[in-house]
Amino acid sequence: MVPADHPLGGHSLYGVYAVQMAPSTSVLQHSYLQLAQQVRRDIAQQRYAPGERLPSVRALAAAQGVSVATVVRCYRHLEALGAVQARHKSGIYVAGPAAARVAPDTSNDMGTLGPQAGAQSKPPPVEFDRLVSLEHRMTELYSLTTQQPLQWGLHLANASPAWYPTDALARIAQRLLRSQPEMLGAYPTGSGLPALRTELAGWMATYGLDLQPEELLVTNGSTEALNVALRAVTRPGDAVVVESPVYFGLLQMLGNLGLRAIELPCTPGEGMSLEALEYALEHQSGVRAVVAMPNFQNPLGHVMPDRNKRRLLRLVEQHDLALIEDDVFGDLSHTPQRPQPVKAWDRHGRVIYCGSSSKSLAPAFRLGWTSGGRWHARMESLKLSTSLAAPWLEQAVMAEFMRSGELQVHLRRLRERLTQTTPRATDAVRKYFPAGTRVHSPAGGWWLWLELPHPVDTLALLRQSVAQGIAFTPGALFSTTAKYASHLRLNTARPWTRELEQAVRQLGQLATRAQ
Repeated sequence: MVPADHPLGGHSLYGVYAVQMAPSTSVLQHSYLQLAQQVRRDIAQQRYAPGERLPSVRALAAAQGVSVATVVRCYRHLEALGAVQARHKSGIYVAGPAAARVAPDTSNDMGTLGPQAGAQSKPPPVEFDRLVSLEHRMTELYSLTTQQPLQWGLHLANASPAWYPTDALARIAQRLLRSQPEMLGAYPTGSGLPALRTELAGWMATYGLDLQPEELLVTNGSTEALNVALRAVTRPGDAVVVESPVYFGLLQMLGNLGLRAIELPCTPGEGMSLEALEYALEHQSGVRAVVAMPNFQNPLGHVMPDRNKRRLLRLVEQHDLALIEDDVFGDLSHTPQRPQPVKAWDRHGRVIYCGSSSKSLAPAFRLGWTSGGRWHARMESLKLSTSLAAPWLEQAVMAEFMRSGELQVHLRRLRERLTQTTPRATDAVRKYFPAGTRVHSPAGGWWLWLELPHPVDTLALLRQSVAQGIAFTPGALFSTTAKYASHLRLNTARPWTRELEQAVRQLGQLATRAQ
């Protein structure tokens, strides 16, 4: 969990660090509801006039002798009722008379809103959700997408299970277990199964990486690869440059490691703005690393041109930094040509390369790999102390699959499917979503990144869509700020059917009504 006082926990409208909400006990409910009723009485008795700023979270907490969390929940509750309005970087203000009549407070003195009232209340707007941390928004996403069955889990980070070579992998696993059952009784150790590292080195040579098997470290997914890379090159309090929008798992990881994220904008079709990077490196202190996804960036799906990749490498060399390259989507080009990683031009060990099988081959294997350059020995030590080794059965199955030559066949088929589905999904969004919706159609991978007309709040939209069995990823997760509150990420790696098109249509209709 991101600690409440951590820089990445996010700030409230008053500069107070956001806090993680405490468990919903009856005592806490009683406390924040009583406080909310008191504020409503003060407003009704004209102690605060319409449009007047209310006390800050910290000031009200001190005056009433309650916790900051209680005041945050109080203001959240009043915002949902339409009694107050949150203004970004300004504060909480008394709503005008018309807004204040939007929703009556149907809670009693000792309880929370009843089911009927909760169903009728308008979902809290995004300004309101900025009071809490990214970790809280992540918790809400998981809660919303797991509390009921979803027919269309378009928020997930994998393709349709039918698009993976599951039968072939299962047959290899069965054969290995029959011939080598002792594998299950052996304790996995080392930097990775030698057979797998040999196959990986051979595969990566096809797209320009000249690596020896001993230069590779097999990890428990790319998440662990990124984690040990960051720990190898930084210390708590250091700054790390990231793309914006950026994969929310990376933001969580930085927070957990006590690192500061410096978000730099991505230019469509160009990747991270290198002009912004140059400026940041000249004016920001404590920067130790850059984390980038040059190939099919998540969530934009764009590829950084080779000239920019080489320039990015020159910048990290000039400023004595590490470049942590996340290439997990690199094999998912929508064309036969696989783009080269920045690591292909690295001659001084400045690039820490991270890959994974989770997107392209077998999500359940949770196998990743990394080549740490000048930091490789340090990363091996950190990996050993963290999780010892990756599971050997999965490594053995993957090595055998790669040795058979089936990986090339599988990837070609997967790319063809993505190439067929993505344009149809893009057309459906343009047809069914509100006028003015901007679609970033990827050059690889399986995301559509949508920018809805302001002020559609996609977190509130998600609360509505899950009731219809449809989930997506709201844009508020892709930054520590609220600048993507009207964006969403949609996974289109599914067979295109009439039912899927209908789901996109339903989602578009909800977005239109939310304007």
